[in-house]
Amino acid sequence: MNIPAKMRYSVWLPETKIDLQIKVLLFLVSPFYGFLYALRRIKTKSSFVIFFLFALCFGMAFTPDKRGTEAYIDGQNYAEEMPWFANMSDEHFYSEFKEFLAFSEGKKDYYYDFMAFHISKFTSNYHVMFLIFAMVFAFFSLKTYKYLVIEKEFDNSYICILLSYLFMFNGIFNINGVRFWTAYWVALLALFKIFKDGNYKYLLLLLITPFFHGSYWLVISLAVIIFLTRKFYNVWIILYFLSFFFGQLSLQMANESIDYLPTFLQGPALSYISMEKILKSNQVGTGFWIVGEIFNYIVSIFFFVVMIIFIKNKRTILADERVKNIFLLLLSLMTFANFTMPIPSVGIRFIILTYPLVAYIWLVCFKGKFFKGDLFLKFIPLYFFMTLYSQLTLYLSTLNIDFFIASPIYLIIRYLVVS
Repeated sequence: MNIPAKMRYSVWLPETKIDLQIKVLLFLVSPFYGFLYALRRIKTKSSFVIFFLFALCFGMAFTPDKRGTEAYIDGQNYAEEMPWFANMSDEHFYSEFKEFLAFSEGKKDYYYDFMAFHISKFTSNYHVMFLIFAMVFAFFSLKTYKYLVIEKEFDNSYICILLSYLFMFNGIFNINGVRFWTAYWVALLALFKIFKDGNYKYLLLLLITPFFHGSYWLVISLAVIIFLTRKFYNVWIILYFLSFFFGQLSLQMANESIDYLPTFLQGPALSYISMEKILKSNQVGTGFWIVGEIFNYIVSIFFFVVMIIFIKNKRTILADERVKNIFLLLLSLMTFANFTMPIPSVGIRFIILTYPLVAYIWLVCFKGKFFKGDLFLKFIPLYFFMTLYSQLTLYLSTLNIDFFIASPIYLIIRYLVVS
């Protein structure tokens, strides 16, 4: 039996008039200041409004073609392609779109093309495109983040800030890789609705995720498998441990199964497992490459220890209806990610889908329950040191200084009117 939403969640924190006025004032001075102030009381409706508006301002000011950027990022390609879409005929676009809908060979997804084509018809300003990308991205990410924030265990403690970081690991910068990472939040919202709320109507939402990125057929297939095996927790636990030792077999299994896939999926699958791409992804870099690898290993150990804690205390988890099915979803996604880790752009991406699930289960079942657990969690900034450094570098490399100090009115004039 489904429990009414009002009974499942605690209410938002009450807000004072002065707090609302300060939020509005600071946001009008600078969206960045408003965002920082909103972090003081995350569990309020007004903070979520500020987070959404901040994301829009970020998308508007996102400048992937900044001179001096060391690496060529996806966003630069998107910005440069706008004139190409502007010159595309309606007949050509809708012909390709019909082929996509018919599952013909060709493009494996169409979200970016669909948006870029229609936006380019009324503006050549790529800042408008990233603003709209940010709007969609922020809507689905905040709708999902609400699951964490609105629980009665959530407060503004240091532990909850760290759990929020894990939950929102796929941050607004990832409009840079808009296809996969927007699909990420659409999929997670659907999965929470299905596995936590028991609202199976959201299977329809899950089914549209391949429109955003073709690889999400894998998530749909996995969701079906999870649903059919939802009572076999122990089997999934065994598979989880086996996934560490047999992950390398995934390349061979993937190669041998290509011919059994539908035609429209064979091309994308081959692109993921081609030896040329694998060799390229395994090339040794320079500079801090080895440091990055060490910290990646530390992060992997962190999540392994978390999973051991969860499995050891599975009775506690299974006794709570809020997280019972989320735990099964976590086990299966972790298992899938481990098995596919050797395949470039598969395991390493899909394991990030588990971060919000880890954060949610920890909040509901373990926050403040035992000292050693919270102490272990408090060192997340250390475990993720290189990741945090990399994320900060990417944010700074795509933003001008005015984003941090200027009003939203100035940002609108500079990036939407003048540009």
